[in-house]
Amino acid sequence: MSRPPRILLPHTVVMLTSRVQRGLPFVCSPLMELILWSALGVAQSLYPVKILSFVVMGNHIHIIALVEDPATVESFMERFKCETAHAVNRLLGRRQVTVWCEGYDSPVILTLDDLVEKLAYVYANPVRAHRAASISAYQGVSSWGMFTSGNLTREVKRIRRTFLGPIATGNVSATERRQEASVVEKQVTETLSFSLSPDAWTIAFPNHGSPHEVSEKLFKRVEEIEHEMVVTRERESISLPSDSQTAAQPIDMPYAPKAFGRRMWCICSDIPLRIAFISFIKILRAKARKVRLQWLRGDWREPFPTGLFPPSQPMLSRLLPAYFRRSIALV
Repeated sequence: MSRPPRILLPHTVVMLTSRVQRGLPFVCSPLMELILWSALGVAQSLYPVKILSFVVMGNHIHIIALVEDPATVESFMERFKCETAHAVNRLLGRRQVTVWCEGYDSPVILTLDDLVEKLAYVYANPVRAHRAASISAYQGVSSWGMFTSGNLTREVKRIRRTFLGPIATGNVSATERRQEASVVEKQVTETLSFSLSPDAWTIAFPNHGSPHEVSEKLFKRVEEIEHEMVVTRERESISLPSDSQTAAQPIDMPYAPKAFGRRMWCICSDIPLRIAFISFIKILRAKARKVRLQWLRGDWREPFPTGLFPPSQPMLSRLLPAYFRRSIALV
């Protein structure tokens, strides 16, 4: 069965998720931290998306964002993935190797309660994966520090592809990790600003509560999940990696994901609302099919429904040569 098409509706909050094809390239190293923040800064400087929260794990990223212009969100994700893919390939001394899986998931979050749950899900992701005891102790890249400190703008160093070259693979020391980052950092000549917008949900859910209330609920839910994971680790005798083990994780560690989430149109615990939303999407898709058939007949007057992504239109550069050949043949 084919996966549902991506849908990005204006003035909605979505959960964006994308994972790499194989391996765990996004290690918790100073150099990878520079690369990931740079990629986020570059993508947001070109395509200003309001991001409520994000966490980068070893092989995937979760972002919760407000959709204002669907095309901007699409371009943001493409740019972030492009920047990080080129960086990973350069660090591994490879050329034109696909890093990310195609596309990304983007279900709409339909209620404020579901939003709080998914914000907590994102921030507790390293804890559930047994990479850290708490999100505060996670050594990877996330927006938790910006959110908890209230410093919602971060200056990031622009890491250009030409700064990067092959690095040592296999287990390396923390000192070697810092040296890798230092070599790259010395080449930096420009900075970018990355902004977090944790209260942007108020545009999608006006008059549904205050930002302070939502933050309090979020903190409480994250603490609950962290406590649940303490119990799970004790019951199942799971040990957390030490700081030195985390720092020594190689960028080329082989790993194949065992499970993939099912692409969904929405995240909603309110069943009647979820049914109504899915019905609305089916009507929207039917309209899109109608418009596409008109386009195939050469009638381009009807615009494609907002929130859906149309197929590419024929390029005039491909049509003109054939037209000229026919014209010359008739002379």
